[in-house]
Amino acid sequence: MGKTLFAVCDSEKEYAEKIYEFIHATQPDRFEPVLFTGLKQLNEYSSKKAAGVVLICEEMADEFECNDQKSVVIVLSKEKKEIVGGRRAVYKYRSAKEIMKKVMEYCSESNTDTLRRNCEKPLKVIGVYSPIKKTFQTTYAITLGQILAEKGKALYLNFECFSGFDYMMKTLSNSKSDLMDLMYFWECGSENFSYRLGSITEKIGNLDYVRPVHSFMNFEGISSKQWIEFIKAFEEYTDYEYLILDLSEKLNGLFEILRLCSTVYSITDNRRISSAKMRQYETLLCECAYDDVLDKTRKINIPLFREIPENYELLPYSDLAGYIKKEIAFADEKRKEKSGVI
Repeated sequence: MGKTLFAVCDSEKEYAEKIYEFIHATQPDRFEPVLFTGLKQLNEYSSKKAAGVVLICEEMADEFECNDQKSVVIVLSKEKKEIVGGRRAVYKYRSAKEIMKKVMEYCSESNTDTLRRNCEKPLKVIGVYSPIKKTFQTTYAITLGQILAEKGKALYLNFECFSGFDYMMKTLSNSKSDLMDLMYFWECGSENFSYRLGSITEKIGNLDYVRPVHSFMNFEGISSKQWIEFIKAFEEYTDYEYLILDLSEKLNGLFEILRLCSTVYSITDNRRISSAKMRQYETLLCECAYDDVLDKTRKINIPLFREIPENYELLPYSDLAGYIKKEIAFADEKRKEKSGVI
């Protein structure tokens, strides 16, 4: 289906314009924002055309005539309240980003129309996995993700046992949802997947990500089939062009997940033990009839750089980023040669 109409109505013109501009800039594929500064305008519009989401100031909320039961009406409250006049509310004086997260959360809990993919380009799933540890796998995956995010909308998912993300990103909070919460939401059968995802995504530069799991032990209860269906949900219900999977062998069905990927990056080095581990991994893929995973795998031996930033947001400006860009350009040229495109 197409974009969802999103009506913003507030008597404070500058405030309403800021919310409108934020929606237009950050959610162009999901919402079509419409701006109102008067209740009469909004009521006249609503009588002719139903908005999927209505964000309205507290002073006007009581007199707003909502003609569509599927519309999600959210009150911009001047106090920190969850409910105002029987309607869900969000604190008006928080950041536009936090307001939108709350809007997405409310939409995911409602019976609003399901958002399906509205993007001409197919989702490109990219796997990053190596049987060798201490090889900058996550650093490589995040850098690659930020580079791809410059070309199109990109999402990064980390499946490590101990990612350390909360500590690196300084987002420690017991109340924040993580990757497993998103998986459970999907498993419960709700089709409002896109809204739920939008309510919990964070950013590293232009790259979206979902907080990795707090306890990898939760992975044990998820089957290969469940993971595959979960990953395919991003193709059906989101407008991402790139999905970067930072994988670990703790996942049931790792090889099946790698098979879903258009490209798999395996980070290695010149140590003898690394070569032995990589050879064992490749042999196992062949023995289990996953030769196609090998065909799409690119082994990356990262050169020794003088410094790789610990701050993830600085990675696109590092020597590593320059190296990855050259690798991508080289791969693109090879692909063109193979297909006969000049």
